Amino acid sequence: MEEKPPKWESELWSYVGRGDGAHCPMYDHCQFRQRSGWCADDNKERLSQLADAKRFRSTSYDFIECATNCRMAQMVEMLAQKYLKKGGVHCPPVPTGLLSLADKQHAIETRLLPLKAYHGAIWHLREGWIIQLNDNDILATRRLTLFHEAFHILAHCKTAPVFRKRGSLQGSFNELLADHFAKSILMPREWVKEKWAEVKDLDKMAEIFGVPKSAMCISLKRLGIT
Repeated sequence: MEEKPPKWESELWSYVGRGDGAHCPMYDHCQFRQRSGWCADDNKERLSQLADAKRFRSTSYDFIECATNCRMAQMVEMLAQKYLKKGGVHCPPVPTGLLSLADKQHAIETRLLPLKAYHGAIWHLREGWIIQLNDNDILATRRLTLFHEAFHILAHCKTAPVFRKRGSLQGSFNELLADHFAKSILMPREWVKEKWAEVKDLDKMAEIFGVPKSAMCISLKRLGIT
């Protein structure tokens, strides 16, 4: 029998299910946005561009707010912590086998393909899931993509409708949620703080956590470390 989800998780999936996929469903009454003036929804295009940046420049990340995240981001981080605890993972790098916890009832298969336009794609079949990863990407990027798709699987299993999309731009906020889940599960904030105190080097941090340098930079900026 599946355990009853905690209140915060039910809240998260309720917002995801009721949202239009294009914008943050808490935007109009978000206390964090009203207090700080910063919102991921208002910056989603820039954040998406950073994820695909071919040339890394740390100054490109200076617009990221280095304060406590909004409620949606907090709940996604709590979700990541839940699955790290379930998998008994306590230090980096996070094993990709943790992906299997996204849907215990169905198999999740990963395939490497020479994708041209995307880092990854997901297919829901009767017998399980297929995650396609771009074999042109480096391993660190594929790890991030894998857990991005894991969030989509969790959303499909936990709420309906899942991600309503209309047109090429809509659905972008839900993609940011999936990105944030991937970063949160691969780079939990306490782990990042602890390791940064030891190494204080961006390249080494990315290597330790098995993530792209750009993803690590975003995590450090959000923590106000760099």
